[in-house]
Amino acid sequence: MEQLDRALRLHQLLLDHRRPVPQSLILERLECSTSTFKRLLALLRDSYQAPIVWDRAARGYKYDTTDGRFTLPGVWLSESEAFALLMAHRLLQDVQPGLHQQGLAQLQSGIGDLLGPQWQGQAERLRVESIGRQYVAPELFLPLVQALFARRRLHFVYHATLHEAEPRQVSPQRLCWYRDNWYLLAWCHERAALRLFALSRIAEPLALDEAACERESGELDALFESGYGIFAGSALQQAELRFDPSAAPWVRDVQWHREQRQTIEPSGHIRLRFPYADQRELVRDLLRFSGEVEVLSPLTLRRSVIAAMTAGLKKHETSASVVPPVSE
Repeated sequence: MEQLDRALRLHQLLLDHRRPVPQSLILERLECSTSTFKRLLALLRDSYQAPIVWDRAARGYKYDTTDGRFTLPGVWLSESEAFALLMAHRLLQDVQPGLHQQGLAQLQSGIGDLLGPQWQGQAERLRVESIGRQYVAPELFLPLVQALFARRRLHFVYHATLHEAEPRQVSPQRLCWYRDNWYLLAWCHERAALRLFALSRIAEPLALDEAACERESGELDALFESGYGIFAGSALQQAELRFDPSAAPWVRDVQWHREQRQTIEPSGHIRLRFPYADQRELVRDLLRFSGEVEVLSPLTLRRSVIAAMTAGLKKHETSASVVPPVSE
């Protein structure tokens, strides 16, 4: 990949100079040896029929064309550009299985053609691993995206819980990818308010002919930027947490919230303070540090974490209910 990147830089160097480019300048700009430069010349001449010649009078290299310019066949990408495309290609494949059946196959093929054979083989070196992803049927996306971009209302059945389902008519505003799961931010006409819908709980989507209700971008941005996590709300509270030093590697450099305030005590304990609107996601995240965090405030959050920990202990306090591991 480094050789291809340097070959592209050599090509651009020859185009940028009106006069033939001395070899000394080429070696300096490409940061390479004479032998490496000779290999780059051979690559451009043999593989891409680049008419690079040595101008004896001007003592430099140039393109032997009427105007001194030459276009490389196909599309050449720098290393950073190719990496960005490789990541896009990999994300299209892995972020939602089955999406290629809904019109993305041609786009993926186009990206593959753009990358060329010299980069396509590197795609396997990138891995996107989604843990805890909820299943979303591929055929769900087409009517949803059509309604979103056509600015039409959408009707679907929403399963808020396993035992509760109700029809909803919404005006889609944004499609969100959060923590390996898809969500639809929409204006719910039944609730007359903005609501967030998990796509894994949506069934029977149908794009309607009626125009969608438009909401201001500032209102949509504020919904996500105010409190902690995906659950939004206007009534904010301040969570104040104290983590043990043992949790520092997983807490110190993590952005919990844009407005967080962090203090490291002489003992190594970390105090963290940030706003939240809905405590459900926050409680679940804090349970990961159940033995290493103390909720200092507010009292409602502290009680909820204690209640969750207590319920978990009760699940494990009866030895008779413990099933031996398979390995035993």
